[in-house]
Amino acid sequence: MNLRNMNNFIVVFFTFFCFLILSGCLSGEKEVEQDEQRDDQKSQGITTEDSESQNNEENSEQEQEANEETSDPLANLLERVPEEPSNLEEIIAYPVGPLAGNGSITGKEPVMETEELVNRVMEVLPPIEEQQDETYYDQWWRALRYLFAEDYPDPRQVIKELNYTHFGNDALEDERFRFKDQINVLLVLDVSGSMANEVDGKSMLQIAKDSILNFASDIPEDANVGVRIYGHEGASTGLTKEESCQATDLIYDFQSANTSDIQEVIDPLSPTGWTPIGLSLEKAREDFSRFPGESNTNLIYIVSDGAETCEGNPAMVAKELAESDIQSIVNVIGFNVGIEGQNNLREIAEAGGGIYTNSGDEEELKEALGQGEALIKKWNEWKQGEKADIYEQRREQEVKAISEENEWRYTISDEFENHRSVLHALAEEGYISQEAYDYLYDRMMEKRDLYIEIRDTKYKELLDEIEKKYEETLERINKEYNKNIES
Repeated sequence: MNLRNMNNFIVVFFTFFCFLILSGCLSGEKEVEQDEQRDDQKSQGITTEDSESQNNEENSEQEQEANEETSDPLANLLERVPEEPSNLEEIIAYPVGPLAGNGSITGKEPVMETEELVNRVMEVLPPIEEQQDETYYDQWWRALRYLFAEDYPDPRQVIKELNYTHFGNDALEDERFRFKDQINVLLVLDVSGSMANEVDGKSMLQIAKDSILNFASDIPEDANVGVRIYGHEGASTGLTKEESCQATDLIYDFQSANTSDIQEVIDPLSPTGWTPIGLSLEKAREDFSRFPGESNTNLIYIVSDGAETCEGNPAMVAKELAESDIQSIVNVIGFNVGIEGQNNLREIAEAGGGIYTNSGDEEELKEALGQGEALIKKWNEWKQGEKADIYEQRREQEVKAISEENEWRYTISDEFENHRSVLHALAEEGYISQEAYDYLYDRMMEKRDLYIEIRDTKYKELLDEIEKKYEETLERINKEYNKNIES
């Protein structure tokens, strides 16, 4: 090896040797830092597993915050706003807006003043200071309309209630709506985890319990009442979702309604599990097995705050129940339910030949159960020999239809007056241009006219249907009467 190569070898060897020493020092320092961190954690009572758990919790919290941000219904509203409704079905299914309920006629206190409504709009919708194309103006209008969208009553519901108005008349074609020797009512109560949510400072489950007790305290003793529950088994009772979905129990078997006994079985219930409505209806068929429809009027009232969550098919089971020898009528009361949940629950009631009623607070829930209470009292009167006055029934139904038509009238007035006043204030402040104001105002008037047309058409159809039902029932009664005279 020559001298030059020898010098190169010495330089490379020395460099490699220094690298080894430096790596060892850094590795030692890193281990010391890790040991010190572990010692610090131990001195604070924190193990390695605890530290990892803490990191997981922090990550979970971050994910939850991110999910909450993306689930904000007002985030990116212009891009996410739903299509505008154009017919009755779409109006009923359209989500109620976050600024609804602030009308001067139908609003509930405290009602926001125009200035506050304007500020809320400016928080979620961008200004329109420059000329935009019609597509952008249309998006802006749909977003504004969504914010103020009110909750409109469904006139179709009154049509379904016609059968209940004439319930008990021996001339009715549908045998299920004729009173029989015995009436049996099964209350199916949702005890799922979401029933822990509060309405006006009171848990939804407690409101449901109180409403059931109120119902039971005022019905004739000749009527049989049963109580079946679901959602009472879940995480807090050590069960998985699969196990919770298989849990439904008849906690009060059919008998006269004893308020104290019912209270004793429902008081301990706490919300925890899932929502197996389909399974509960399957079990309800077993509950009614000793009450054939030929001699029994069988009614089911489901009180639920949401749709099936256990992969059952409650609508199909409800239809099977209605068509079985039990001849049950399945009614559903949705308690503080969202739009999608309302649609799912309404399908169950329609399939079961019953009525869907939406209730948002304790007063409305008691009122909904009160319909069943009134029907049982009507059965008791029938049993005592009092016949239904179909003339009075028609009058009551017409009054209800006119009352709902007025509710539509007032709701339209409130919603579009809020649109008008907010648009005017936004234009006055220069938040939207004059061109934008003109376009948005024209769209508002166009929609207002459409809603008025739908109201007038549907409620005229409703009153015509009431008259038609009355004439048909009267004709069948006269035929029955003439047949009895001839015999």
